[in-house]
Amino acid sequence: MVRLSRTIHFNSGRSLWRTDWSEEKNRSVYGSESPHGYGHNYRLEVSVEGPVDPESEMVVNLTDLDRILQEEVDAPLDHRNLNRDVSEFANVPPTAENLAVWIWRRVSARIGREGWPCRLAALSLRLTPDFAVEIERDPAED
Repeated sequence: MVRLSRTIHFNSGRSLWRTDWSEEKNRSVYGSESPHGYGHNYRLEVSVEGPVDPESEMVVNLTDLDRILQEEVDAPLDHRNLNRDVSEFANVPPTAENLAVWIWRRVSARIGREGWPCRLAALSLRLTPDFAVEIERDPAED
């Protein structure tokens, strides 16, 4: 198995403020965040793993992986308000954890539909220099 990683960047606005909670509860859970939200310059690294194809000598063609990341991550998220523009976050706070899982599901499913012999192995979503969320595929899922 060989693991290959690719990094992209996107910018999105979000609010973690929950309308079904009181202001007091929102502030106790999310701190001083305003209900109007704020933005992040996200850094996403995805890693795929699989055997090296004997014909192409690659795990996956980077052009193909880039296309998937563009279509499944960049296009729906870049310069968007996650709460308003991404239906899954209309009533669910787009926490770093929720956003990472959302990205994982989209990219993993897309790789599966492409029929490549590789799979999504890991994902790291960095929101600030000192805060990131990571997901790693459980080898037991094989």
